[in-house]
Amino acid sequence: MSKGSAGKVIAGLGLGIAVGTAFGFYALAPNVEGGPGGSSASVQQELNAEKASREAAEGEVDASNDVLSGVAKDAVSGDLKGQSVVLFVTPDANSETVNSTRKLVQDAGANVTGVVNLTDKILQQDSGDETKSIAANSLPAGAKLSEKNLNPGMHAGELVGAALSIKDEASDSDRAVALGSLEQADLISFEGEAPGAADLGLVIGGEESEDYSTSFLADFVMGLDENFEGAVLAAPRKSAEDSGAVGRVRDNREYTEEVSTVDNVDTEAGRITVVRALKQQAEGEAGHYGAANNAAAATVE
Repeated sequence: MSKGSAGKVIAGLGLGIAVGTAFGFYALAPNVEGGPGGSSASVQQELNAEKASREAAEGEVDASNDVLSGVAKDAVSGDLKGQSVVLFVTPDANSETVNSTRKLVQDAGANVTGVVNLTDKILQQDSGDETKSIAANSLPAGAKLSEKNLNPGMHAGELVGAALSIKDEASDSDRAVALGSLEQADLISFEGEAPGAADLGLVIGGEESEDYSTSFLADFVMGLDENFEGAVLAAPRKSAEDSGAVGRVRDNREYTEEVSTVDNVDTEAGRITVVRALKQQAEGEAGHYGAANNAAAATVE
C-alpha cells in the first residue's frame, strides 16, 4: 500500500469512528478496532510494512551517500575547469543540499561567481505584473524579452540571464540596474555581494508543488538558458512529479531540448550528476537525469 493509500484508509477509519460515536458504533463502523470486523489490525500491519520499506530505502540512500562522498571530488575533478557558474536558490531549497552542491561544483574546477536567492515574493502570482514591468524597464542594452512566451518567469530569467551572462556581457552599470531593481522590489536577494558574470546558470529548488511557483521556476530556467551558455534545474525527486518544477520542464518539449534537469540533487549521486549536466550544457547538449520515471537516464553517460 502506498503512503497516499494508507493515508486514505486512516482518514476513512477516523470518519467511521466519528460517525459511529454519533449514530451507533456497531451499526455504522463495523470494521474499526473493537468492532465486529476488526480489520484495523491488517491496516496497521500494512502501515508498519510501508514504514519498514521506507526506512530501508532511506538507509540504502544514506549508505550510498557515505560511499560516494569519499569519491565525489575525484569523480568530477576537472569537469568544469575554466567554467563559471551563478547559483540560483529557491526559498524551499535545503541549505545543506545547496552548500554541498556548491562545493562539488567548485571541486570540479568552476568559479561560482555568486548566489542569487529567489524570494517568496517573486514566486507568488500577485507579483507577476511587477516582475514583468521590472524586466521590461531594466534590460541591459541589446537584450530582448521573448514575445512568444510572456510569462513572468521567462522574462525574469531573461533579465537576470542578460545581466549575468558572459556570452554577451552587460556593462557594470546595466548589470547593477537589472539586479538592483529586482533586489529593491524584494524579488531577489544575494549571498554577500551581487554575482559577477558567468557562463552557466544552476537553479537549485525544493519540493514545492504549487502551480504558479513551479511554472515560474520552469520558465525562469528556460529564460536563463536564453542568455547563458546553458542552464540546469536540480531539485529533489518530488519536483519531478507533474506539478513540480522539474516535471513541468520535462513535460515541455521546447524546454527539454534546451535545459537540463536533475531530480535527485539531495543525494551525492545527484550532485555528481549536476556537475556532469553543467558540463554537458557547456558543450551545447541537454539531458534529464535522476531517479524519477520521467528521467531519461540515471546520470550523464
